[in-house]
Amino acid sequence: MTRIAPLAKPYPEEFDARMKVLMRGAEPLVLFTTLATNERAWTKFSGGSLLDKGSPLSMRVREIVIDRTCAKCANEYEWGIHVAGFAPHIALTDDQIRATVLGDASDPAWTDPAEAVLIATVDALIDRKKLSDAEWSALRAAYDEPQVIEIIQLVGFYHGVSLICGALDLPLEATAARFPAA
Repeated sequence: MTRIAPLAKPYPEEFDARMKVLMRGAEPLVLFTTLATNERAWTKFSGGSLLDKGSPLSMRVREIVIDRTCAKCANEYEWGIHVAGFAPHIALTDDQIRATVLGDASDPAWTDPAEAVLIATVDALIDRKKLSDAEWSALRAAYDEPQVIEIIQLVGFYHGVSLICGALDLPLEATAARFPAA
């Protein structure tokens, strides 16, 4: 049982129209219907999304950052949604999916040094809330300034999403992936 009852059908017209586009015919996520019980919270949350097509990041880079951030924050809810929805489209291997949860930047699953930098960046930001000069240099060597800013924003946004999911104790979506066993 959720801590805050999500919206029930019929949804408000504006929310329903947005969900039809965003969810492409699937039912809205419990996260969305729960936040939408507070119009201001929903507007701020949905306005902060970085999943639009104008991103300077490839979908693969974006999803690695999101998956690692959610995993580091023990947010199986959002991690599972993103892995189920995007991993097949970005050629994330089973070893890489596992490494987002159980590995680190040195995991052999990360054969691309730029992707290992993403994992190290997320870990530093979640663990210490900052990047050392060496971590900053590695990030800047792999990604340009607009990409770096968006990577940092993604970590911050999905850290916030993780706090929301944890506080609301949302039930896992039926179609979402589950964390791999240790």
